Amino acid sequence: MKSHKTILKTVLAAMAVMAAFACGKDPQGEEQGPQLNEALELAVDVEDITYTSAKIKVTHNGDKNDTWYGFLTQDVSADEDELIEMAAKAYMDGESSEGLRKSKSYVTVLKELQPGISYKYIAFGLSADGRVYGSPASVEFVTIATPGEGGGGTGGGDTGGEVVNGMKVNKAWTVNYVGEGVLYGEQYDNVVTVNSTDRNTYAITVVYASMWDVNDLYDMAVLFAEDMVAYIDEYNDYYGTNYTVADLLYSGTASDAFDLDPGYYMAVALGITPEGKVSGLYNVSEVFEVKEQIPTEEYKAWIGDWTIAGENGVNMNVTLSRHVTNKSFWMFGYEGFEDFPVDVEYSKERNDLTFYAQLVQENCYLEDYEMTCNLYFLGGDSDGYFYDVEDGNYGIAIAGVLEDGQRALVRYGVNTPDYPKFVNMFYAAEVTGEYKFFTEEEKLPSFRGIAGFYPAAGASSRPHFNPASRKGMIAAESVTRRF
Repeated sequence: MKSHKTILKTVLAAMAVMAAFACGKDPQGEEQGPQLNEALELAVDVEDITYTSAKIKVTHNGDKNDTWYGFLTQDVSADEDELIEMAAKAYMDGESSEGLRKSKSYVTVLKELQPGISYKYIAFGLSADGRVYGSPASVEFVTIATPGEGGGGTGGGDTGGEVVNGMKVNKAWTVNYVGEGVLYGEQYDNVVTVNSTDRNTYAITVVYASMWDVNDLYDMAVLFAEDMVAYIDEYNDYYGTNYTVADLLYSGTASDAFDLDPGYYMAVALGITPEGKVSGLYNVSEVFEVKEQIPTEEYKAWIGDWTIAGENGVNMNVTLSRHVTNKSFWMFGYEGFEDFPVDVEYSKERNDLTFYAQLVQENCYLEDYEMTCNLYFLGGDSDGYFYDVEDGNYGIAIAGVLEDGQRALVRYGVNTPDYPKFVNMFYAAEVTGEYKFFTEEEKLPSFRGIAGFYPAAGASSRPHFNPASRKGMIAAESVTRRF
């Protein structure tokens, strides 16, 4: 769906501190950065520990100009000062998957942890130029040792025929995680196979091992079946087809593939009838681990600080950090957003990046604007329209490596007929169906043709976006159109 952007300013009380990144020289002529808040004190708490995850909360007594950095380590007995020094160096060298934070109250859920392992989360003050300051804080915790303790599940799920909350193990199904495999002529990383000796119909899905609980399985199966029915109805309405739920189900031995982040999972065969009802049958695999891939040199070359140099003379500095190795990155800093990164797809085959529209965070509280919203990353076209994600995520722009080794950014879908001619991308706050924006269109880097994508230091002489220059938000009067 696309809508027209109209500029209607709303005044905010927040005032920007312009000198935050100013540099001066001491009487001896040596470079010094801005004065740091050595009174900064951080605090770290942990809760909701499972065997593969834990919730971390970081708070501090500073103001919104104080930046800090947090990291997780298994070296719980090592000297914290040495760990902090190494973490700061890794960040400055572009080897970190995290960015600097400014939030005075920050909550994150650490996932893909290993069961029964001691961890320590450390937070410390860190300036943009790599100086450590203030009083750091840390918390040590141990993940739960077994899936049974964390999720209350049954592992392989063999209940010996016992019915648990309306669900019964079907011993005619054996569910196995295969890993790498070929389906329909294509190679996949995470293949699940169900070997069946009966003709009952089923669907294949995957759940986090920490979320597995056989007592909740019936409710999950009902929601799964309802989603399948809704998907088929919506698909048929949109494309004028006549598919049924039966077309999505398996019978006999079958396989399916999944795109999974590193972590611990269980694969489930759920009995669903051709009418879209829960049959009450199921079986489940053993817990399996999806491991982090080894990053390629091409992938690692994208990690670090970059400047998107628009054709309109507007530059914007961003940081790319590792998300899913060899598959995606987190982009921090676009339009000044440091705490709400955008997921950027990476193609190992083409060595390029795809910036796509997405829901960044649901029910997001923006402290500077004193508002709760759904935060999106969207694309704007050459006619001044923006496109929401009601019809799904879509590509906005692609960054790749040219023949001379330089990197550049162009709009997505150049060779696709009738694809929107995107010229910029931006964050958008949606509140009860109304969209608001943070930056005027002329202050966004444009890519009507080819925009530059340079290492940040290499384009420092060109004008760049300063998030402190924002005075208000831009309201959009929605004019609904199909994508």
